[in-house]
Amino acid sequence: MMMASHPFNLVVGSRLQLEAETDDCSRPVTLLGYLEPHSVMLSWPEQDGTCLALAVDEPVLIRFEAGDSLYQFQSRILRTCTDPYPYLHIAFPEGVHSVQGRRASRIPVNDMAMMLVMEEQGQKLSVALADISMTGARLVAGTRLGEVGERFSIEIPSMSGDGGRRLVLPCEVRYVREEMSSNAGKRVYHHGVEFAGLNHQALAFIEQYIGNKVVERRGAGG
Repeated sequence: MMMASHPFNLVVGSRLQLEAETDDCSRPVTLLGYLEPHSVMLSWPEQDGTCLALAVDEPVLIRFEAGDSLYQFQSRILRTCTDPYPYLHIAFPEGVHSVQGRRASRIPVNDMAMMLVMEEQGQKLSVALADISMTGARLVAGTRLGEVGERFSIEIPSMSGDGGRRLVLPCEVRYVREEMSSNAGKRVYHHGVEFAGLNHQALAFIEQYIGNKVVERRGAGG
């Protein structure tokens, strides 16, 4: 894996992904602040609406997007706090590295329909995947799928050639934009979603899927 150093110059409020050693999923967190070279302050990651069990000195891996690149750094938990709200202090990174930047880019898809699973109603809807990155995607549908902060899952067909197997990706709505479709003249809704709680299998799938799309676009001269 080719990696290059990168300065830690994130803006407070940025969304990051935290992966703890005791957890097999990547959890979204918010950057609350930092003081170089001491610590980075993050919101406490949640699992099913409750704070994830974390311990002082536990190693963590942090990933984030900047521009069209994906970055990561290793750290450890320095302190856990619950007052006045749950948050963490992790060690300030000794180095931040880029991870094969092309795979963090938002890759246009447009030709792919997939199933969206509404967790509360248990219903499934067919929606279009407009673009995708390692940390999120843009979904397009003729109806509003949810409000900012709501969670649902999307199902993408597996690339393993095993028939009808599909991979489930939990996500959370970050924005909803309404506009008129250029080709049909109908109202459509664009939903920016952030992946939440992805396991290693899901992350590997997205990485491979984006890599395949990049190859396809280059082959088509896109």
